[in-house]
Amino acid sequence: MFKFFISRWRGANSLEKKARLIFLVAAFLFILPPLVFLAFGWLAFEVPSWDIPVSPTVFSYDGKLLEVRLASDGRWVLPVRLNQMGHYLPKVAVSAEDKRFFSHLGVDPLALARALAQNMSHFKVISGASTITVQTIRLLNPAPRTLWSKYREFVQALKLERILSKEKILELYLNLAPFGGNLRGAGAASWAYFQKKPSDLTLAESALLVAVLRGPSWYRPDRWPKRAENRRNLILSRLLSRSIINLQAYNRALTEPVKPKRYDFPALVPRLADRVLRESDHSWNWNGPGFMGLISSIDSQVQKNLETRLGQALADLPVEISGAGAVLDNESGRVLAYVGNARPEGPAGFVDCVLALRSPGSTLKPFVYLAAFSEGLITPSTLLADTPLGLEGQAPRNFDLSYRVEVSVKTALSQSLNVPAVRVLRLVGEKKARETLAKVGISFDPQVTYGDSLILGGVETSLERLLTAYAVLARQGRFINLSLNPSHREPPSKLSPEGEVFSPGAVWLVNHCLVDDTRLEPFLRGDNLAIKSGTSHGFRDAWLALYNPSFTAILWLGDPSGHSREKISGLKALAEPGVALMRSLGASKSWPPPPAEVSSYRACPLTGAPAGPFCPSSALAFRLTLAAKPHPCRLHVLREGRLSEFWPDEFKGFVSQRESNLGPYSKVSIVSPGPNSIFVLYSKASAAPLKAEGTMGPVYWFVDGEFFQAAGPERIVFLPLTLGRHSITLVDSQNNMAKSVFTVIEPKRGADIPIIRPSAARPPSSP
Repeated sequence: MFKFFISRWRGANSLEKKARLIFLVAAFLFILPPLVFLAFGWLAFEVPSWDIPVSPTVFSYDGKLLEVRLASDGRWVLPVRLNQMGHYLPKVAVSAEDKRFFSHLGVDPLALARALAQNMSHFKVISGASTITVQTIRLLNPAPRTLWSKYREFVQALKLERILSKEKILELYLNLAPFGGNLRGAGAASWAYFQKKPSDLTLAESALLVAVLRGPSWYRPDRWPKRAENRRNLILSRLLSRSIINLQAYNRALTEPVKPKRYDFPALVPRLADRVLRESDHSWNWNGPGFMGLISSIDSQVQKNLETRLGQALADLPVEISGAGAVLDNESGRVLAYVGNARPEGPAGFVDCVLALRSPGSTLKPFVYLAAFSEGLITPSTLLADTPLGLEGQAPRNFDLSYRVEVSVKTALSQSLNVPAVRVLRLVGEKKARETLAKVGISFDPQVTYGDSLILGGVETSLERLLTAYAVLARQGRFINLSLNPSHREPPSKLSPEGEVFSPGAVWLVNHCLVDDTRLEPFLRGDNLAIKSGTSHGFRDAWLALYNPSFTAILWLGDPSGHSREKISGLKALAEPGVALMRSLGASKSWPPPPAEVSSYRACPLTGAPAGPFCPSSALAFRLTLAAKPHPCRLHVLREGRLSEFWPDEFKGFVSQRESNLGPYSKVSIVSPGPNSIFVLYSKASAAPLKAEGTMGPVYWFVDGEFFQAAGPERIVFLPLTLGRHSITLVDSQNNMAKSVFTVIEPKRGADIPIIRPSAARPPSSP
């Protein structure tokens, strides 16, 4: 090549030599320096990182935006993929900002020449010749507008075009661009100005967003709607002149008004968002695990319905009382709805009551009966004593303060009777009962012996754990971990291996007892739901568990601070909203027939034992086939040639005492605090309810030997708690007296879940 050039030089005349010399000098002066300058910049300037902060977002399973939080830099950034920005927005942005975007290499020579001419003719900067790629670089690395900055941006734009495709650069630009205030990116701007996803924007709305790009503060539609509209219309006219849109679309877009409004970002599930964002491994940076937001398990319609039903239950209650609830899809383990606190505006609105440990009232009773069924100790038809006799002076009271003398297991469980439940617990033993509860995800301090209070609300558990436990019943004995984030199938706190933890037969017997709606008002019956209510001591917690083969729901009402609230019971307060919620979920799979391990027999309708030869009639009953066959009925016997009933002494003794107005049923007694009760002092405002039975006229209460307060015979008064052992004495107008002793201890807080409430270790009643 060099020899060829020399030979041509020698063969040229003087005029040709002069022209070639001028060309070489010009090339040296005008072409080589820019190439050297470019080479220097290429080596000196790296492309800025685009790993920018994005807003933590939570979506429902069906794609609805539920919650948005500010990014770590204080901006609203909702990343959107280019193929999700709709038909118009990318096209309008390219037409208005860089019409040769898809043909240049990052820097547009024609735009650069035009800008140079305009700036020289006006002796000032009129145009910067910034392409979309250059603007993207500037957004990634803001710097003062100087020639050196321009040089750096142009070089980095050329390099960026070598790294990313045109589509990715356009996507990056539309997600980085400012749209007024602390809005960054088309996703945030689309929601803030139109409450829409970019894919749903109209032509006029897309043009308005692109109009804001020219001056995010000057053209903000919420502050300067007329300016924004004029700029929008100019963009639309250019689109028409370039045949990008037709006349009909142009005229239709011009008629859309510009609303001077900026909408708030959704904050629909604050407690759920707190939890899933805390437990997720999302980095919330561009292209990190949190780039496109977190897709939760929530179904937006079920969520809205649960919020509505809890709102109905709270409508007539004081603002201090809140509610919580959750709904589970039994098949997948997806939590379809999660309301951590239905009163976020209340004094304890920050508390996630789904996670808080509370007294479960009677909601643990089904699992003690499950243990007894599994061991073959009882059947649904087994006769149980509902009397205070034979319980060594520690007999609890039923919620309605009455005794039924004799009841079947099915009636005792469905009616949530306390005395029969205590008898079943003592039959099973606390160790076996705790093992059963542990299998369904509920466990307690192994160093504490709870006694009868284990199933009367004297322990603590959370709504979430109850949801897991009742799902085992709904799933015929199969355990499943709850899922709040289906994209991460492994749950954040796995409780137990999934699979069968109880025989389907034993679970079927429990469900057979609980699918009983006779306690409900007539208009709430007929849905074939299994229902279990619960109310903790002092009316601190009201619970309702509802389930069928498809769905499980747990609802709760109470004061998050732990104060007692009169007349809040699980069934009364939550039955109507709970049944309405389950009805809204749609048709359920039907309950399965008795499994092979359950057999039927003819039972005496009075005792539940296999009908004997002297029973006047029989009814269909069920039991586990492998369990020991129960003894035939011993109540109906033949004596001296006559059919008669032979009742156990316990039943006869209680009936005779009640009929003669003697014995413990008729005496004045202190219901609360019960004998040897234990209260936990969680706050200075904690109080114990004082309640008596069998009194006449005014009741005079004495605490530790000193007069405290006088009250009517039916009125509950509240005693502020102080640490230590205390004695309570009452005297009524007939000089009847009763005494009780209780203890107040300091709290032992769990390390994993914040708890705010007092608690009683041995409550006397729970429905």
